[in-house]
Amino acid sequence: MSERENIVSAIVRTAVNWKNLEYPIRQDAIDRSLEADNWFTEAAINFAVNQQMDLLSEPELTAWQSELGWKEDSCVGVLNPGNIPFVELQDFLAVVLSGQTYKGTLSKKSPALFPAFLSDVLEEYPDLRADLTDLDEILESADAIIGSGSNETMAMVGDRAEAEGIPIIRCWLRPSSYSVAILEGRENEDALISLAEDVLLHEGQGCRNVSLVFAPAKMSIDPVLDAFATFRGMFSAHPNTTGTLKMQQAFLKAVETPHAFADDHQFLISRGEAEVQLPGHLRWVSYQNFDEVTNWLAQNRAQTQCIVSDSRMSRLIEDVQGLGTSQRPALDWKPDGMAHSSFFRHI
Repeated sequence: MSERENIVSAIVRTAVNWKNLEYPIRQDAIDRSLEADNWFTEAAINFAVNQQMDLLSEPELTAWQSELGWKEDSCVGVLNPGNIPFVELQDFLAVVLSGQTYKGTLSKKSPALFPAFLSDVLEEYPDLRADLTDLDEILESADAIIGSGSNETMAMVGDRAEAEGIPIIRCWLRPSSYSVAILEGRENEDALISLAEDVLLHEGQGCRNVSLVFAPAKMSIDPVLDAFATFRGMFSAHPNTTGTLKMQQAFLKAVETPHAFADDHQFLISRGEAEVQLPGHLRWVSYQNFDEVTNWLAQNRAQTQCIVSDSRMSRLIEDVQGLGTSQRPALDWKPDGMAHSSFFRHI
């Protein structure tokens, strides 16, 4: 069996174990994740693990591997965020499936899930060139860097990479971004529950979480509130979310901003201009004419990670996904619109 096949096989065998809800290593990693300083809930972690493990089949991995190419002499350093469960997985897979050496950082927010998965992959294939380290070692040894984080952090990493002689073309630094939804006003209950997943899953902490909803001015918000309440019946909010939203709701009331919220502060929706709020606080933006939406998107596309909609009018916009897909990314989805295969050509 070739090295390419060994890597795919090791990942597939690991995923088979991790699909088992009673797999001890998975459950221990979840338990330790819930003790860390993050906004994870057990239901959301299980959702993320299950969703990603279901993608790790031999046909899908082999197909993506062919697209990525093979660059076994390169080392890629990855600055991992830890804002949502298993957010590290795609970059890791892209690097090792393409034969490159992987060096990743470990987030204090998510110290257990990905390391446990990586350890299992290494048990299956000890020759895999992958380990977890720190930023200093990455800057010293990596040929290229992938990073996700705040605008300030990514600017700092870019400056340090340049000082270490890593050219900007080999730095894929992904600053903060957000996702938006577009409603037509005819969406049924299932569609609105799907919207709730896009907004509320992972407590609004990820770049794929919908932060802004564009809706017709005449659309009633009541069905949306019902859908959000239904979703929260399945995925309860983290205590950090409820505490933060309680303070936000009090502020909105004080400044007389129109808003709606759950009595237990598991979600909050305010009406106003298209301005991103704190995680878990959705901004509802009314439009009279669809041109208002397309014009706003044209001006803000660089900061927009995903656009989700079931509206017929969304056909006028490129790269629109269906409602309920923002938290279910494909194996080869393109962060900030770039494919890993495109970035790897510069290494």
